[in-house]
Amino acid sequence: MAGLFNRLQDELDARDKNEGLSPIDLLDMPESLAAIINQIIRKNGMKLEDIAGEQGQSLKATKKMLDELVGKGYVRQIEVRDEEIWYKAQFGRKADKTLSLSIWSALDGVVEDEEKKAKSKK
Repeated sequence: MAGLFNRLQDELDARDKNEGLSPIDLLDMPESLAAIINQIIRKNGMKLEDIAGEQGQSLKATKKMLDELVGKGYVRQIEVRDEEIWYKAQFGRKADKTLSLSIWSALDGVVEDEEKKAKSKK
């Protein structure tokens, strides 16, 4: 029985680590960060200089925001020709549907059955 619970916990932990951008993330983040990501998505990747120019910010301020987005897994850096760095949106993987939402009630039923069997053996 412990193996089943460990496997379920591992699957739940993997869901929590699902990095990448989702539509909900865009709604929850500050408007300035969402604007940067929306630009990057529309143009399918941009250079730091282009992002800063469109945002009307300094390179340093834009780089700081991009580093934050990269750290959260929402944006990734891609090196293209001549060591030029581009930023692209990093979309999250769609959640697996292998774990049923009713798994806990099913497990409760199994535990109750096991308890009844144990009591009847006494």
